[in-house]
Amino acid sequence: MTPQKQDDGSLLSRLDEIQRTHRAVLAQSPLWITGVATVMLTGALHRWNDSEYMFFSVAVASPAVVIPAIWNTRSTDNLSWWRRYWFKLNLWIAIVVFFGTYLGTAYFFDLMGMRYTFDVRWNLSSNVVGQNRQQVPLFMYPLTHAYFMTYFVGLLEAERLLRPRWPSGGAGQSLLVMFLSYALAYTETFFMASPLLSDFFAYASRERMLKLGSLGYASYFVVGLPMARRIDREENWKLQRVVIEALATCMMIMLLLEVWSNVIGPL
Repeated sequence: MTPQKQDDGSLLSRLDEIQRTHRAVLAQSPLWITGVATVMLTGALHRWNDSEYMFFSVAVASPAVVIPAIWNTRSTDNLSWWRRYWFKLNLWIAIVVFFGTYLGTAYFFDLMGMRYTFDVRWNLSSNVVGQNRQQVPLFMYPLTHAYFMTYFVGLLEAERLLRPRWPSGGAGQSLLVMFLSYALAYTETFFMASPLLSDFFAYASRERMLKLGSLGYASYFVVGLPMARRIDREENWKLQRVVIEALATCMMIMLLLEVWSNVIGPL
C-alpha cells in the first residue's frame, strides 16, 4: 500500500505543478501582448536596429521562463529545476519554435505568401529548405517562444475545460483538437496580418490565408496539442524524452504541412 500512496502523491504533485505552471504562463501573457501592441501602435519598430529588436524579443519572452520558475518554488518535492514541468514545457516549446522558425517558415514564404520586410541584418533560416530566399530575422525566435508558450498553454486549458462538454470518444475529441487548433491559427493570423504591421509583415492574400492558410498553420497545434498534453502526465519525464518527443512533434508537423501543401497550397 505504501508504494501506491507514494505514486499517487507524486502524481498529484505533478498535476498540481502543471496547473501552477499554466496559471503562471497565462498570468504573464498580458506582458508580451501589451509590449507587442505598444511597439506596433507607437511605431517604435520603424526606428529600431538589430540589437534593439533582439533586446525587445528576449525581454518579452523571459517572463514565460522566469515567472513559472518563481511560482513553483513553493513545491515541496525537492526536484531539481531541470526536472520540473515549467522547464520541460519551455524546452519542448523552444524545440518546436526553432523547427517552425528555421525550417517551417519556408512553407509560409513559398506557399502562403508571407513576407518579412524588417530592416535587419541578423537573420537565421535554412538556406536549403524552400525556394523563396527570404530570411527570418533572428529576433523572431525568442518572440515566437513568447507567443507559443501562451498559445499552447491556452489550448491545453481550453481543451481541459471543454473536454467534459464535448462529444466523447476518439472522433469527438479529435474534432475538439482540430476546432481549437484552427480557431487559434485563424485568430492569430487575423490579428498579426494587421495593417499596423503591413510595413514589416503581410500575406499576399490575407483573405485566402485566413480561410485556407489557417488550415496549414493549424498543423502546429493539431499535432502539438496532444503531444504537449503528454508531458509529465503519467510520469516524471527525463529531459531526453522531452527532446525526443519534441522532435517527433516537429516531424509530424512537417508531414501535415506537406499534406496541406499538396491538397490546398499554394495560395
